Amino acid sequence: MSQDNRQQFLTLMSDTEVSTKEGPEAQPELFFDDRFWEQYVGTKLVHDPVIAIVELVANCWDAGAKDVRITWPEEGNSPLEVIDDGEGMTKAEFYRRWGGMSYDRVKNQGTSVEVQIGGVTRIRKVFGRNGIGRFAGFCFASEYQVATAKEGTRNVFLVKKGRTQPLDFDHLKVEEAESTGTTITIRRVNGSTIRPETVRTELGRRFLTDPAFQVSVNGVKIAFDDIEDKGLEKILVPVPSLGTEIEIKVIDAQRTDPTGRQHGVAWHVLGRLVGDCGWKDPEQRSLIDGRRVEAKRFTFIVEADLLQEAGAVKPDWSGFEEENETFVTVNAAVQEAITKRLLEVTKEKRDETTANVRRSHAQQVKQMSPIRREQWNLFVEKVAEECPSLTETELKSVSGVLASMEVANSQFGLLHKLHQLSPDQIDDLHQILDDWTVGMAKIVLDEIQGRMQLIEELRIKTADDSTLEVQELQPLFRQGLWIFGPEFETIHYTSNQGMTTVIQELIGVPETKGSLKRPDFAILPDGTVGLYSYPEFDDEGAEIGVAKLVILELKAPDVPITDKEKQQCWGYVRELHEKGLLGDRTKVQGFVLGRRIKPIDRSESTHLDGRVRILPLDFSTVLQRADSRLLKLREKIKSAPFLQDKNLEEFVDDESILTGELPLTSSPV
Repeated sequence: MSQDNRQQFLTLMSDTEVSTKEGPEAQPELFFDDRFWEQYVGTKLVHDPVIAIVELVANCWDAGAKDVRITWPEEGNSPLEVIDDGEGMTKAEFYRRWGGMSYDRVKNQGTSVEVQIGGVTRIRKVFGRNGIGRFAGFCFASEYQVATAKEGTRNVFLVKKGRTQPLDFDHLKVEEAESTGTTITIRRVNGSTIRPETVRTELGRRFLTDPAFQVSVNGVKIAFDDIEDKGLEKILVPVPSLGTEIEIKVIDAQRTDPTGRQHGVAWHVLGRLVGDCGWKDPEQRSLIDGRRVEAKRFTFIVEADLLQEAGAVKPDWSGFEEENETFVTVNAAVQEAITKRLLEVTKEKRDETTANVRRSHAQQVKQMSPIRREQWNLFVEKVAEECPSLTETELKSVSGVLASMEVANSQFGLLHKLHQLSPDQIDDLHQILDDWTVGMAKIVLDEIQGRMQLIEELRIKTADDSTLEVQELQPLFRQGLWIFGPEFETIHYTSNQGMTTVIQELIGVPETKGSLKRPDFAILPDGTVGLYSYPEFDDEGAEIGVAKLVILELKAPDVPITDKEKQQCWGYVRELHEKGLLGDRTKVQGFVLGRRIKPIDRSESTHLDGRVRILPLDFSTVLQRADSRLLKLREKIKSAPFLQDKNLEEFVDDESILTGELPLTSSPV
C-alpha cells in the first residue's frame, strides 16, 4: 500500500493503531474481524448475492451510466465483471469516495446526476445515500479490482479487506483512456448457485423503469420477458372519454429491498422515461409510505404514448404539463387503478390488523348497541384502509378513543372539537396531556372557570343600580372571599347560626322574608351584613372559640361609604366582644363594600391593638383585586367559550349556589 494511502487510513482509523512495543508492556494487536463488515454494511449486502449485484448496478445508475454490461460467472474460475459507461472517477475522487468509511454521497455529490439522452440533458435522481454500495464486491470475494476512467486517464486499484484498518488499496497502474466509466472485476468468486437467468430476473424487477438505462447479463439485455410470470402483471385501464386504454405493467420484486428508491410509478412515453420513478401521488404516499414493505417491493410502469401527441410532455422530459387536459384525464384513471391494486395487495395485512384491534377492544364494543357496534367496525376498517401508515398500536389507540366515545355520554362531541383544531393546536393539546392527566387538568380548569365566571357576574351586578344586595350580591361574595386575600382561602370559614342570631339582635333587624331564606345574612336599612367565622381549636381538637372573623358589609349603590359606615362595622365587633363571642386572641377583618367611597375615608381603621381591621373598598377595586389574584387571566382568555355565555344569569340563579350546597372555597357564617 502506498504511503499516501496508508497515511489517509491512519488518520481515519487512528484508534486501531498497532503497538510496536515489545516486552511485558506490549499491547495486543487490534484488528478488524470479518464480522466488522456485517455490522457496518449489513448482513444482506455481504451474504446475499442478489442484494449485492443490485447495489453494484445501482452504483452504475448513480454514476450516470446508460449502458451496464455484466459478466456473470458460469464456471468455477470465471470472473464476475460489472462495466458501466458512467462519469467515472479521478484518482483523488476514488480515494475520497472509497476511502471515506462514512462517505456522504448527498453532501459531496448531491442527489442527482446529469445524463445525456437523445441530445437532451436529463437530471437523474440517484439511489445512493450512505455510500455502502461500493462494498458489495465483498459478497463475492475478499478483494476486487476497480478500473475507473475520467479526464483521459484510467486508474486501476485493488481493494482488499484490511486487518489493522478496514480497507487496503493497491494502486496497480495508470493509463490513457478515451472514454469514461468504471469496471468492477472480481476474479476469485465465492461459490454461488444463482444462474444468469435469475440475475436478469432480479435486475429486471428493479431497473426497467428507465428504457435509457440498459443492463445486459452475459450479452443478453434484461427485458420484461426476463421477469417470471408471477412477478409481472399487466393491467389495462380504460379511459372512456378518450376512447382508449392505458397499459400498466405491475412488477413485484417478490422480496423487500433495503429501500424503496428503486420502486414506485414510472411513466413511459415512446420508450422514454418521463420524470422520475417514485411514489408521487398523495393518496399512494399515504397508502404505502417509504417505511412499508410494499413501497420497497412494487413498481408500476405506465405506457402512455398518447401523451406525447397531446403535448403533455415537457420539452426536457422532466415531467408532464399538469394542466394538460389529456394528462389530467389519463392520470386520474391511472392513479385510481394503481391505488386499487395497492389496496388489494395490502388487504391481507389490513384484515389481520383490524382483527387484532377488534380483539383488544372487545369489552368496550360489547357495551355498544348493534348499530353503534357496526359503525365502529366500519370506522376501524376505513381508517386501516385510508391511513395505512398508522401502525397497529396507533390504530388500536385511535379506535380505542372512538370506542370510549361510543359508550360515553358526550359521544362524538370531542371528535368535532378536535376537527376544528389547527395542527399547532393539536400539538399543544398533545403537550398538555403529556404534562397533565385529564383529571388534574379538569380540576384546575374547573376552579379557574368558576372563579372567572364569578368575577364576570360581579362585574355585571355591581354596575347595575337595580341589583339586590341580599338576593344577588351576598351569594356571590360568599363564594368570593378568596378575592380579599389568600388568608381567606380556607374552607374552614363556616356558617354559625348562633352568631347570626346574635348579630341580628344587635342590629335590631327582625327575621324578614329575606333572612328566613338566607339566615346567613342580616338585612340592614341601607344594605346587608354577613359574618364568616373561622373556629379555634385546643390541642385535643375541640373547638374553643373563634380564631378569625370576617365581616362583609355591602352598602346599597346609592349609599356612599364614609367614616360613619366604617364605625357601624366596628360597632358590631365591639358588641360581639362585649357579649363574649370573641376571645382575646380573635382577629377580625371587616370589609365595607359599596359603589363609592369618599376619598378622605379610604384608609383602613384598626381597633383592639390591631386585632380588628376595617377596610372600605369600592366595587371596582374589589374586581381589580380579583383579576390580580387570577394572574390577570381575563385579558388572556377573554374569548373563552364559558365567558361568552349570554345566559350567565343561570349561574347566579342556580338553586345549589343560593342554598350554599356547592363545595365552595369558603362558606359564609
